[in-house]
Amino acid sequence: MIKQLLILSSILLLSFQVQSEESKPSLDCTKTVRPSFPAKVVRMNHLDSTQKVGDRLEAGQTAGTMSALPEVVSPLFESQFRKAEQLYSEKKFDEVIMILEPTLKVEKRNPFLWNLYARALYAAKRKKESFSAYQTLLSINDADETYNEDGSPNLVIIDVWFLEAYWKISSIYLDQGEYAKSIFYNRKMLDIVTFANKKYDPNNMIYNVTALSYLAEAYYFLNLKEPNNFYACETLKLDPNNQYVLQFLL
Repeated sequence: MIKQLLILSSILLLSFQVQSEESKPSLDCTKTVRPSFPAKVVRMNHLDSTQKVGDRLEAGQTAGTMSALPEVVSPLFESQFRKAEQLYSEKKFDEVIMILEPTLKVEKRNPFLWNLYARALYAAKRKKESFSAYQTLLSINDADETYNEDGSPNLVIIDVWFLEAYWKISSIYLDQGEYAKSIFYNRKMLDIVTFANKKYDPNNMIYNVTALSYLAEAYYFLNLKEPNNFYACETLKLDPNNQYVLQFLL
């Protein structure tokens, strides 16, 4: 009787495994298409463009090069900022936060101070405070953005000096389940890395893998199959052994 039960259990388990394999979504990477960026006009700030107004870019085509950063970023707190930069490189994030907090009460619209402050909060795993700091930063940098009556983007600003900020706030939105916003800010970073980087190589961009897989994840929760499949394929193109993205296939 015990043997019969064991055999029956094995048969049932095998049947379940076969059904599970059959029910997995298939992924055909020969027919995926990059979704268009959801904006009528995109303006790239601090980019020395090689394109004319109205030009259309394809993946891997150079849009331009980043303008040089200013030598002095803070009229009143340059030494504090440089000290905070050094401390950040040493992973002393709490000290960075302590140095920058008083400077932001004076230079309330300085994007460089806000960016380093937000980065330090993020690295210190103080995500809620980092999210607020990044929102302030983007309200400064992207103030000229406009939206249509239905809430869709009209003019989108992408500041290439602060691409990491788009990526960081995107990941926080993903954690919060704000998938459309996560996609928007992720693509503000990722599309410029793709289009504006003259060294772009779609077969050797390992630092894009996480961003790509997060886009597949966000589209998965929005139940949008075509963009989900595109970004899953892009992830696997760069990292064929990536297991994370396989959880989020439609």
